[in-house]
Amino acid sequence: MNEISVIGGGSWATALVKILTENSIHTNWYLRRLEQVRSINRDAVNPDYLSFLKLDNTKIYASDQLDEIVARSKVILFVVPSAHLDKVCAAIPKEDLAEKFVITAIKGTVGPDNLLPSAYLAKYFKLEDFQQAIIAGPCHAEEIARNKKTYMTLCGPNESFIRKISKGFASSYMQVNYSPDTLGVEYAAIYKNVVGIVCGMAEGLHYGDNFMAVLVANATDELGLLLHSLGAPNVRLGSSTYLGDLLVTGYSAHSRNRTFGKYLGQGYSVFEARQHMGMVAEGYFATRGLMATVSSLGLNLPLLQTTYRVLYNHMAAIDEFKLLERNIK
Repeated sequence: MNEISVIGGGSWATALVKILTENSIHTNWYLRRLEQVRSINRDAVNPDYLSFLKLDNTKIYASDQLDEIVARSKVILFVVPSAHLDKVCAAIPKEDLAEKFVITAIKGTVGPDNLLPSAYLAKYFKLEDFQQAIIAGPCHAEEIARNKKTYMTLCGPNESFIRKISKGFASSYMQVNYSPDTLGVEYAAIYKNVVGIVCGMAEGLHYGDNFMAVLVANATDELGLLLHSLGAPNVRLGSSTYLGDLLVTGYSAHSRNRTFGKYLGQGYSVFEARQHMGMVAEGYFATRGLMATVSSLGLNLPLLQTTYRVLYNHMAAIDEFKLLERNIK
């Protein structure tokens, strides 16, 4: 892989572009806002996300023309919020991805059917399994931007393709691992955003470290139950791909889902919390999609249910946590 097209202009996309260009991968980059494109091409900086980071724009072709960016590479990396993926796909002719490989770095469900991002792309563009891979793991963009040691997992059935592209993401600070468990890893990545919101609410409500540990322990149990019910194969729940991603989202100050939850715990309404964020907290959309899936499976996941009631039934976090205290152990 010596060239790739990246779709998305947020902090996660910016961090991935950083890694790719450091590995001399020519990166064609679609950003929706023309101001971002101009700043990257002129100053090598994304003005809206990770603006302290200087990129190597000698290896970047940035544009706000989606069709042009898609046409320039055989490998397409989608890094957009799950709530926007359907709109982005609608702007791409279905035949344009027929002969391409597609990587997703999206952590949420898509559309009214609550599909996994990889499943949505496969259905929309009629992709075969061998054409797809996903990126997962505890990878906060802010730490990647500062070269902090990080572990990434690339998942998919086409191990040969993944071994080739892994060279584009590996570095002195990025260790890349492989997993065939696309289903389990994608659902774990969605659920951990819900956990981030729960932990944030607990902080906003001034619960202590002991209670936070109980929350995370129960979250781990819920994740294991979910993955088992989904029939995900080869799950090593304690690995960085599953538990590592959950822990960093639940505890890190870099977690936007945790920050979102903290606002809710402090008494802000959902609307006010989203306004304060200024960025998308994937857990907001993930909670609704995951709740539909969990309900269809007949599962009882108290942390997820608590989050759903606060976000969508507009219940007060303080009241929901008093109920949650009695439903976890």
